[in-house]
Amino acid sequence: MENLLTINKTQGTCDDALDLDELFTERLAPLLQKFKYRLHHFEDSLSSRCLQGTLEKIKKSHSMLETLDQEWQHRWEQLNNCQPSLFLTQTLEQSVADLSEKYRELETLVADDYFEKTLEDTIDAMISTIEEVDGRISDAVEHAYNMRNRVNKTIHGIADMASEQMEHLRQAIAYGANRLLHYEELPVPWRNNKHIHTGYRFLSTPADCFHSLLYIHNETGNIYTHLIGFFVFLGIGIYELFYSQLLSGVPGIDKIIFAVFFLAACKCLMCSTVWHTLSGINDYQTFTRMACLDYVGISVLICASIILCEYYGFYCHDIWRNTYIVGTGTLAMIGVGMPFMKWFDDIEYRWIRIMFFVCLASSGAIPIAHLYSIHGALATSSWLAPVAKSLACYILGVAVYANQLPEAFWPGKFDHFGHSHQLWHLFVCGGIWFHYTAAVKFVGQRAGFGSCDLQTA
Repeated sequence: MENLLTINKTQGTCDDALDLDELFTERLAPLLQKFKYRLHHFEDSLSSRCLQGTLEKIKKSHSMLETLDQEWQHRWEQLNNCQPSLFLTQTLEQSVADLSEKYRELETLVADDYFEKTLEDTIDAMISTIEEVDGRISDAVEHAYNMRNRVNKTIHGIADMASEQMEHLRQAIAYGANRLLHYEELPVPWRNNKHIHTGYRFLSTPADCFHSLLYIHNETGNIYTHLIGFFVFLGIGIYELFYSQLLSGVPGIDKIIFAVFFLAACKCLMCSTVWHTLSGINDYQTFTRMACLDYVGISVLICASIILCEYYGFYCHDIWRNTYIVGTGTLAMIGVGMPFMKWFDDIEYRWIRIMFFVCLASSGAIPIAHLYSIHGALATSSWLAPVAKSLACYILGVAVYANQLPEAFWPGKFDHFGHSHQLWHLFVCGGIWFHYTAAVKFVGQRAGFGSCDLQTA
C-alpha cells in the first residue's frame, strides 16, 4: 500500500521556519492514526487465529497510542506561544522520520505470509521507538517552554527597569525646568560625582544651557576657568605670532608649529567650555556627543604639545623630525574622529581603544628616549627641564581629578566652587602656560641643542 505520509527532513538551519501546527495536524497526528488503524487491522486478523499473547500486546500498543495522542495534543498547546528553536526543529523532524520508518515495517508485514513470526518483534520495536520519541518530544517541549519563560522573565525585567527609569527621567525634566536638582534626582547616565550633592541643571534646550552662564550652578566654575583661559591664550597666541619679536627671525615653519600649539590649546579650552555648558541638557544623544568634545580637545592638546617638542628636539634632524611629527599628527587625527564613531564604546572594540591610548602616550616617550640616545642624559634633561613644570601640572591635576579631591573628604561642601574638576581645569591652564614658556626657550636654544648652524628665513 502506498504511504500517505511524505517525510522531508530539514537541514536544520536557523532560517528554516517550523510550523508546529502543520507538523502536528498534518504529519504527526495522521501518523498516529495510521498506527492505530494498522494495529486494529492486525487485531481483526489475529482474533480468528486465537493468538492471545499477540492480541494482548496489540491492545496494549493501541491503548498507549490513544494516550500519547492526547498527551501530544496537550504539549502542542503548550508550544503555541514558543518560538521554535533549532533544537526543537531537529528533534521533532527526526521523531516523525523514526515513526514513519516503523510504520513502513508494519506495512511490510501485511504482505508477508509469515508475519505472525515477526509481528511481536516488530510491535516491540515499534513500542520502544514510540516511547523513545515520546521522551524526546517531552524533553524538547520542556526545553522550549523553559526558554520561553526565561525570555519572558528577562523582557519583563527590562520593561520594569525601563519604566522606572522613564518615570525618573520625566520627573527630572519636570523639576529641572524650574530649579537645580539634587544628585539623586538625576537619571543614572547623568550622574558623575556622588560627592557633589546639589546644583545640577537638567535643561531641555541648548539655549537654556547657554542661558545658565548667567547664574550659579555646579558647572559655573568649570565653564569660566576654561572660558577665561581660552581668551588668555588666544591673546597670547595672537601677540606672539603677529606682534612679538620672538618669532620675527625664525623660519615660517616655526611660526606654523607655534600656531598649531596655540590653536590646539584654544580648541581644548573651548571644547571643554562647550561641554560643561551643555552637560546640563536632558537630551541623552546631545549629552554624549558633547562629552566627546572634552576628550577630543585634550587629545589634540597632548599631540600638539608633543609635536612642538619633537620639532625643536630634532630641529636639525629632518628625517627623524618629520617622521615623529607625521606619526603624532596621525594619532591626533584619529583621536578627533574615533570618539564620534558609534562602535567606539562597544565591548568588542575594547582592544582598539587600549591600543590607541598606548600609542598616544608612547608617541611622547619614544622621541624623548631617542633624544637621550643622541645628546646624552645631561644635555637632554637640561633641555627638557622647562617642560617638567608643565608635566607636573598635568600629573598633579590628574591625581586630584581621579581621587575627587577635596569633595571626597567633605561631600556636599564643594558643590559649586573648589571641587576637583575645577582644580583640574586650573592645572590644565597651568600646564599650557608652562609649555608655552618652555616653547619660548626652545626657540632660543634651537640651534645649540640641535648642533647645527642657525638658518634664518
